[in-house]
Amino acid sequence: MTEIHTIDQIHENLAVPEACHLGKRLFKKQFYEHGQLGATDKKAFVEDIDSIEWCYTIKPSTINIPKLEDNAHEYLEVAILQVMLTAADRHTRIASAIQKAIPYPLLIVFVCGSRLAITAADKRINRADANKIVTEASYDTGWIDLTAPNAAQEAFLSDFRVTNFSYRNLYDFYQDAVARVIALNCAAHTGRYAMQTETDKTLKGKTERLEALRQIEKFHQERSELRNKLKKEKNLGSQVSLNTKIKQLSDRIDAARNEL
Repeated sequence: MTEIHTIDQIHENLAVPEACHLGKRLFKKQFYEHGQLGATDKKAFVEDIDSIEWCYTIKPSTINIPKLEDNAHEYLEVAILQVMLTAADRHTRIASAIQKAIPYPLLIVFVCGSRLAITAADKRINRADANKIVTEASYDTGWIDLTAPNAAQEAFLSDFRVTNFSYRNLYDFYQDAVARVIALNCAAHTGRYAMQTETDKTLKGKTERLEALRQIEKFHQERSELRNKLKKEKNLGSQVSLNTKIKQLSDRIDAARNEL
């Protein structure tokens, strides 16, 4: 497995054809001077972003992948952006603002020092106005320290490569990128990075894996709240009840983990 510890190595590993390279700088004012950002989002842009670069444009004229356009989706091109940050805490807020501002499917590579995060978002045509794009579910790898990635993160970084994605059409291409982000999120609970098998690579398979992941996160939150409550509980009967509920949630977490 090739070790990836620098941003240059990330770009090299992505293996995007040179024909897709754009290298266009985007200025922050392009986002917040046109009323696209609220005050809190604008503050994050002004204070946290050092630079935004539109690195690659992946479309039929730059790579041999057909577009996909139907009543629900418009995948005419996929853009890969790189955002250099001076502070990392608000990267998901910044990602959401950028995803809403640019109608194309985006893969955003955030860099803050030696750390990296990749975000994506599903987009569809607005049913009420076909000229507008709606941003739906968002996906985020979380921060990866390139100087010390864990085994799952190392596997993800090596696997997140254009040549590993589907070339059937740009929608499938993008969904393969999203699937790898989901696989890394699942690895936080299973301890290993694993893509779904070809049999499971369906919209249903993706949906079920996401649902299991969200259930685990929900159960973890509920269990944490019960454990905090247990620490303060003095009544023995209530303690027994809380312990029973905690055990039930742990069993649910294990069951949902098996679905990942």
